Amino acid sequence: MFCTNCGGEVEQHARFCSKCGQQVTAATTPIAQIPAVPAPKRTEHDMNLHVTILGWLLIGSGILTGIGGMIVLFASQIIRHLPPDMAREVPVGMPPFIAWLTSVIGLAVIAVAAGTAAAGVGLLQYRTWARTIATIVAVLLVFHFPIGTGVAIYAFWVLFSEEGKAYFQSKSESTMTASGT
Repeated sequence: MFCTNCGGEVEQHARFCSKCGQQVTAATTPIAQIPAVPAPKRTEHDMNLHVTILGWLLIGSGILTGIGGMIVLFASQIIRHLPPDMAREVPVGMPPFIAWLTSVIGLAVIAVAAGTAAAGVGLLQYRTWARTIATIVAVLLVFHFPIGTGVAIYAFWVLFSEEGKAYFQSKSESTMTASGT
């Protein structure tokens, strides 16, 4: 056994090194016998691939959300034009109010879907505004458990990791320079 401080040989039962006085732990091994372990290699992520995946995930999410918004708008029209038999059982004035409320909700869902798809397209084109819109959309997606939550976590990683921020900023600047804006 060898001392971890000075490298001197220490007897098996000794608690302190006889050369330097350092306390000896039981797990010390000879310095010469410690294999040189290379530092773990830090893998570089292909951020272009991750930004592309995130862009398409946002576009797909926008399309699916837009379809849901269209269904809600369609439902509002059905409620607005209830047959007289069913309307008799509902309090007066409620079908038009419910139809109006459903229309507003449907239009809001479609607006969110358009923003989500626009964020995806902006990310694919490396527009500087796209990171902001994608962040807002990711916050909204957190509440769409479980798939939306997964997409949101992925978006936060891609958009806010040091590597992702640096990559997106460099690509955004080169895209802006190339397009002249």
